[in-house]
Amino acid sequence: MSTLQYIWTGEIASITANASLPKWANDTFSGFQLDSRQVQSGDIFIALQGINNDLEKTQHYINSALEKGAIGVLTEVQIPAHENVLYLPQLRQILGLLQQYFLQAKAPLDLAQVVAVTGTNGKTTVSRLIAELLTMLGQATAVMGTTGNGILPNLQASTHTTLDALHLQQSFYDYSLQGARYLALEASSHGLEQGRLAGMPIAVATFTNLSRDHLDYHKTLENYAEAKAMLFDFPSLKHAVIHQDDDFASLMVEHAKNNPVQPKIATYSMRHDDADYHLSNVQFSLDGASFTLQCASGEYQVNSPLLGRFNVENVLAAIICVEKLGYALADIMPLVANLKGAPGRMQVIADQGRLFIVDYAHTPDALAQVLQSLKAHVEHQLWAVYGCGGDRDRGKRPEMTQAAIDCADQVLMTTDNPRTEDPLQIFADMKANLSEQMVNAENFHEIHDRREAIKFAVRQAKQGDIVVIAGKGHENYQEIDGVRHWFDDVVEVESAIQAQPHQPQSYPAE
Repeated sequence: MSTLQYIWTGEIASITANASLPKWANDTFSGFQLDSRQVQSGDIFIALQGINNDLEKTQHYINSALEKGAIGVLTEVQIPAHENVLYLPQLRQILGLLQQYFLQAKAPLDLAQVVAVTGTNGKTTVSRLIAELLTMLGQATAVMGTTGNGILPNLQASTHTTLDALHLQQSFYDYSLQGARYLALEASSHGLEQGRLAGMPIAVATFTNLSRDHLDYHKTLENYAEAKAMLFDFPSLKHAVIHQDDDFASLMVEHAKNNPVQPKIATYSMRHDDADYHLSNVQFSLDGASFTLQCASGEYQVNSPLLGRFNVENVLAAIICVEKLGYALADIMPLVANLKGAPGRMQVIADQGRLFIVDYAHTPDALAQVLQSLKAHVEHQLWAVYGCGGDRDRGKRPEMTQAAIDCADQVLMTTDNPRTEDPLQIFADMKANLSEQMVNAENFHEIHDRREAIKFAVRQAKQGDIVVIAGKGHENYQEIDGVRHWFDDVVEVESAIQAQPHQPQSYPAE
């Protein structure tokens, strides 16, 4: 039996409504390919419906793949009948399973256990913290998400928060082959809705929070929330860890409860004592945060080096997920003090009594959370240096500005990634709801060049100030007119500090 026959006569056959075995299934099969330009002899081309793809384009890609030696084509697009093309309307949702069965048919392997994290904010940090804790517990752990993919500490840059189904399954298999026992995975709303995670054996899933983002794609907040909630529908799920303080927690709980496999649900909270895991005695300092965790197994004192209230929540989510994998809280707690978190997520650069924080916050809620969290740490003024990306949801731009004005003492508006959009239009949108008096206020600044904006903040910030440089985080580029130029906020801050000839000013003694 060929590899493809093995796949087709297994579980996939029932998923595809007992589709008949294609004539070309007996041919030599070397693998699946999503890009017709990369097809080689022996491949099966996967023709998915793109956002702007029409029937004619799809037919062109299929013909090109067959000309290059593809032994067959699977497509979710209805095209004229062809002996080497099989139409599967649900292809996107089973593609991960196809790849998984193909890889396992070649060389069966015990795969790593998967922990998946979804939410508007916190996905990257929580998944990274989970991987750090498991690594400190002596378990080789892979992480996949925005800031990189690989087995800690060796990560490579990622093209997407959640890779396409073929590359996701291939990477998952490769990390397992290399000895990873666990995989901490970011589950984006796009990835969930587009079926990229279908087939992943997710054992533990957690939800951090949900606020406005990606509405250019999802159209409504409700659609966005439903996409996130799909994570709790997975048939492999054993544990659902849900942030009870979020307005959409009930939706996530509902999905978990309606999952036929009945995963165990655990809630966590900083505000509600009725949550399964809740906190008390939360204290903040420039060294991080400390708190008491109360749960069914007892009471635990936790000391975290990460700044900000929301990082207390992120640390808590990571602790619970690791516990659900079978580790005792008493063994996890001492490790928390050694956590580092993800690059570009509340990343601290200290300079002569000032703190510069580089963070990926690029939504109104994320920016507000970062700024509000740091109010517990700042001695004098809190700065917000921020921008808005081009070719994305315009509705959140004035909300970003309002978040900065509401939460910071000094507001500095600059560019983010304009992409192909006119930066002047982006700035106009960001200021749409502002009065002339606000725009001309002494604490409101507009500097279009991001490098110059960072230099200005470094020159002007005084001892005891905290400067948040938001929006790009780990990114090492700025996309302008569709071209990516090298740009790293951390490097720019450090360069501006080194170029500053004198010690920063201090505030008058009170």
